[in-house]
Amino acid sequence: MSELQGLQLSVEELRKRGCAVAGVVVDPVETNAALARDAGLGYPILSDPSLRTIDAYGLRHVGGGPDGHDIAHSASVLIDADGVVRWTFVTTNFRIRPTPATLLAAIDASAAKP
Repeated sequence: MSELQGLQLSVEELRKRGCAVAGVVVDPVETNAALARDAGLGYPILSDPSLRTIDAYGLRHVGGGPDGHDIAHSASVLIDADGVVRWTFVTTNFRIRPTPATLLAAIDASAAKP
């Protein structure tokens, strides 16, 4: 949860750059709403229990969840206004996440490209 709260600290900087922030996980809507509320997040955690969005980005972690259920790999994806993926960070270790500074640098680099 600390990575979600760390991202929350940079939400305003992300929004100044025209970015919207959302998390996507397999958990139910109610679980995600409680997580966002309890962590004080100003962005949504969206539910993808059928893994359709997760599969669209090739992020399924087969057997990675409790009791061997499929979940998403930990990932950050920067998608531009046209729906083009401009940057990704995928890890097999959920404890390793890009820092907010890394995300901001990726956004700035993407914006600088024609």
